[in-house]
Amino acid sequence: MLPFGSVSAREGTFRQALRRDGPVLLFLSAAVALFFWPLWIAGYRFPKGSGDLWGQLYPVWSFVAEWVRRGVFPLWDTRMMGGDPIVAEGQYGLLNPLNWPLFLVYPIPQWLVLLRGAFSLWLAGAGLYLYLRRSPVWRLGQAPALLGAVAYMFSDPFVVHLGHPQFNDAMAWLPWAFLGVDRATRSGRQIPKAALPVAMLLLAGHGQASLYGSLALGLYALWQAAEGSWPQGLQRLGRLAVAGAIGIALAMPALFPGLERLPFTERTGVPPELRRGYEFLSAMVVDFLTPLFHGRGADQFWLTPERVESGYIGAVALFLVVPGILGTPRSRRTWAVIGLGVLAYVFSLGYRGPLYPMVAHLPLFAESWKTGRAIFLVSFALAVLAALGMEQLSRGPRWLLVCWVIGLVLVGALIWVQAPQWASVAPNTPSRARALTGLRFAALLAVTTAFLGWAAARGRLWGRAGIVLLLLVELVALGATAETERAPSADEDPHHAARAFLRADSGWFRVDVDPIARGLWSPASLCAEGFEVAQGTGNPMELREFNILRWRIPSVTHPAYQMLGVKYLIVPKGAPTGGEGIWPVFVDDPTVDIHLNTRALPRAWLVYRTEVVENYGQALERVLEENFRPEEVAVIQNGPQLNGRGQGRIEVGYYGPNDAVFIVETNAPALLVLSDTFYPGWQARVDGQPVPIHRTNAVFRGVLVPAGTHRVEMRYRPQSLRWGIGLMGWGVFALAGIFTGRVRRWRR
Repeated sequence: MLPFGSVSAREGTFRQALRRDGPVLLFLSAAVALFFWPLWIAGYRFPKGSGDLWGQLYPVWSFVAEWVRRGVFPLWDTRMMGGDPIVAEGQYGLLNPLNWPLFLVYPIPQWLVLLRGAFSLWLAGAGLYLYLRRSPVWRLGQAPALLGAVAYMFSDPFVVHLGHPQFNDAMAWLPWAFLGVDRATRSGRQIPKAALPVAMLLLAGHGQASLYGSLALGLYALWQAAEGSWPQGLQRLGRLAVAGAIGIALAMPALFPGLERLPFTERTGVPPELRRGYEFLSAMVVDFLTPLFHGRGADQFWLTPERVESGYIGAVALFLVVPGILGTPRSRRTWAVIGLGVLAYVFSLGYRGPLYPMVAHLPLFAESWKTGRAIFLVSFALAVLAALGMEQLSRGPRWLLVCWVIGLVLVGALIWVQAPQWASVAPNTPSRARALTGLRFAALLAVTTAFLGWAAARGRLWGRAGIVLLLLVELVALGATAETERAPSADEDPHHAARAFLRADSGWFRVDVDPIARGLWSPASLCAEGFEVAQGTGNPMELREFNILRWRIPSVTHPAYQMLGVKYLIVPKGAPTGGEGIWPVFVDDPTVDIHLNTRALPRAWLVYRTEVVENYGQALERVLEENFRPEEVAVIQNGPQLNGRGQGRIEVGYYGPNDAVFIVETNAPALLVLSDTFYPGWQARVDGQPVPIHRTNAVFRGVLVPAGTHRVEMRYRPQSLRWGIGLMGWGVFALAGIFTGRVRRWRR
């Protein structure tokens, strides 16, 4: 009877928790639906412009979904540049479980992508609510915990990154990880509840958000371990170390390939002296009160050319931070949260503050220098303090309530009177009008919050509910349309006929887009529609060496350009031909023309002469010379010297994201050149025997093939991924051991 009684007791506890917190989680779902009313009602989408969501993520997600439907999980994307190791780019989120539902549907509908982006906000709200309710550090009431959840989930960092769900995922998992730390410090059986959120935070895929969130989590774990006596602290630290190790191990299949890719990326190639910008500006402190002061949305922000998110959590929540601090001035938990917020704010200042210059030269910090994004930790701290402030209104001393109400009314009056003068710093009339509107709105919210706070402190249910609803109305009113725009309809597709023309060609080729035409038909759109494109989508983590070659080629008639396998060029309407061998073949599109490049080399070809160089720089300079003939000779780095003649034929047996097979027939030793990027992890076999892959023509892959008929195979099996999977297996084994121990205890 004991095992059944134990399970029954746990089921009863679960049902009680569901009855207690289930309605609140449903309310958070309704709040998310309300916030995104422009999507469900007005036919809008986020973000404005193509953004990261539609310009970088959606093309990769579509590629993954297409191949998953064929029974292959792709590690390498053949549609961008000369190929891209997408499993090693965390921002694409191949190993983020929240993206997996997308990969099961092809084509991926737009509404599912938007739902995926909206889910991150609900996850953040649910996590912070449960953290404030269930954590032994807080144990707040329902209304204060709900207010903190609403403030955090709709804060400015989440709204700004609606177009980048991976960033929002990392922020969303942070409160879950904090709750897991609280549980693990008190019981070894709770270690999985800390390890799994840690793994999810790391698997979210955005390096900066994961790094900043992990640092905050580490500081929080040290604080929790330091609580209590010395032996107890060591015991807590040991449990947290195990939880952290398991969480990191579970995320290793993403972390190891990502670290392997980092040195090859555009971001790493930026000189240290240029790694500045995207820092939080001290002038933006006013945006904690109203984001309208400097402009809500990228098209309205006027302080800097690039919008930097603020820590705005709603003026209503900001006003409640004051009693949260003053009501518990000697509480260590309060000062721990304040310390986290202050550290995050100082770090977000970048080189304008004292903290970041001390760590800017360290690994990871040097590559993720956009310190302004750390401001989300300030939003997290403020949301917790706001929830604590609402709790203190009813539990704190009477003098605190009276002083807070009077002070808030006076602050509201001051803001109302001084608003025109403060708003006069805005550069033009529309911006000035928005700033004035935001300040006046904040003044009204101050008075209304004081009234509702007084009622809540006197035990009025409508007062507590009113504060939460007022905050929700404020955040929806100022944020629902900040990053949304009208979604294009199928009837507005201007490239239907041009797309059909390209698809009618059954050959194996790439398409290129003239830089002037990128705004007319983007490479990202072509990738999402199934075409292979000889350039990237603008991701700062793209492979640097391929892009250097691509953009240093002076013209489309240059010999090096023919190596890219570009058969068709998208150019602006009426643009002249690019030179000899290029002429228009489709001019019925209203905005662009399609030109045929008759000089393009096939995607794979044979050469019988090689020039051996020592490094990438020498190879790059050689292939960019006007007298270079890629159809006759290959520049190979530290590879075999060929100086013969011959003829051959190539038959493509298979070409996919992880494998390629060629049947090569040649009458002399030859180098098979594939116009795909050379990258660690690719392996080659000739007739089943391993052979080296040579870096060819600066960035491509080459395999030496002897005379005769041979089967050449190339496989992408990165060692970093295998190591990561091995460590993940250790993490799974550790979790299984913990669960097995718990089952045995239940049975006893």
